[in-house]
Amino acid sequence: MEDILEAEFLKLKEIRRLQMHTKERNNKIIGRCNWYMFCAPDIRGKEYKDSQDFFRYCHKRVQPECPLKQMKPIKITGSSAKEYVYIIFTNLAHRGENNIVRRSLTQSSFIAKLHKPYKQGTLQSFESRDIIAAEEIQQTLTKAWERWQREGNSRARQFEQAIDSIPNPERIKKVVCLGLGRILTPNFRLASQERNSDEPKRPRNIVMPRNIAQHIAAISIIKQLKKRTGYSVPLYTADPDYGDEHKKALETLPFGKFIVLNPSYGKHQQFTYIDDNTLVFDMAGPPECPTMRIIQEYARPIAIITMEIPRTGTFEDRLWFEVADEESGNEIQIPGCAQLPLPEGCFKFGGWCPRRVRDMIVYEYKQEEKFPAEKEEWARKWGACDLVDYDNRGPLDAQIGAYWHTDTRFGQLLTS
Repeated sequence: MEDILEAEFLKLKEIRRLQMHTKERNNKIIGRCNWYMFCAPDIRGKEYKDSQDFFRYCHKRVQPECPLKQMKPIKITGSSAKEYVYIIFTNLAHRGENNIVRRSLTQSSFIAKLHKPYKQGTLQSFESRDIIAAEEIQQTLTKAWERWQREGNSRARQFEQAIDSIPNPERIKKVVCLGLGRILTPNFRLASQERNSDEPKRPRNIVMPRNIAQHIAAISIIKQLKKRTGYSVPLYTADPDYGDEHKKALETLPFGKFIVLNPSYGKHQQFTYIDDNTLVFDMAGPPECPTMRIIQEYARPIAIITMEIPRTGTFEDRLWFEVADEESGNEIQIPGCAQLPLPEGCFKFGGWCPRRVRDMIVYEYKQEEKFPAEKEEWARKWGACDLVDYDNRGPLDAQIGAYWHTDTRFGQLLTS
């Protein structure tokens, strides 16, 4: 039954037959992305970064029961991609009502009153600014690339072997990276250091080991593909945390240039670039960006690096939660991938991993065993990334971890 709920309005063949970058194809994909991510603060923009009030509000007011039937949210008006308005058809038979209730939902109005900018002077506000010079970002990546290439780097060699195992690599026409993160963030504690000269000297930035490793691995992918095919493929990347300095650094990196796409709400450019001739490197994922849930609707990438999809258990295609809006008295539909408490009767992976996503990974992809998964002991260990020069850094000046998360896996399309 779970499959039927979403299958009623998924039109995979309709989207997949459309040519790349046509207006019709892009609009269909952008519309789906808008629905899935309209309550994701990082994607909606800087003015929506602080979502604490939103989540507190929803946690208190999420309705206690799952609707027995959920159907398609249909776009009916809106002059731009940022102002979609939906009519929601919900079967409320479980509440003693036999009729189908029609109601409209304007996305921006509910979100805008609860998502707010970070307060000036806070750690979140300071570290969200992309103010580290592009040259410094490039220097960090250059040192990491040199360490990646060292003969004794076993994880790098294993990663390259996994890429080399892809059959018919000439079918890959592009690599699209999602959510690789920022390389460096400004160090908030530098401000307190300037006020108190007795404190030990701190670096002016915080280094992000996993994010560095992921960017280096992405560059390695296109270089390995070129060795096997003899030609270069474009390397795209998108992350809402990239600012002007990261964009400049990545697009002018001497040994591996990225093309930075626009992931903002109403654009979702990275998803419009994904098709059946793509290798997807996905480090984003739910709850804010349910990448596999989106991609499954319209593409079968040749290879996918992403967080492991549960292969067993109960799955429910949860389309939305209903949250009571005190001002209007209406119930607002929040997408099922939002990080909200599940009402009684709803399963843990209801919104995060619908059955159709699990079935795609299990039946259409083969997991590549050569991929060097992160060891558990490195997951929360500081100083574990051998691509990073920790110098005089302390635990507050560099994040934990090594290359990627422990549940990262590499899958190849069986028909490739």
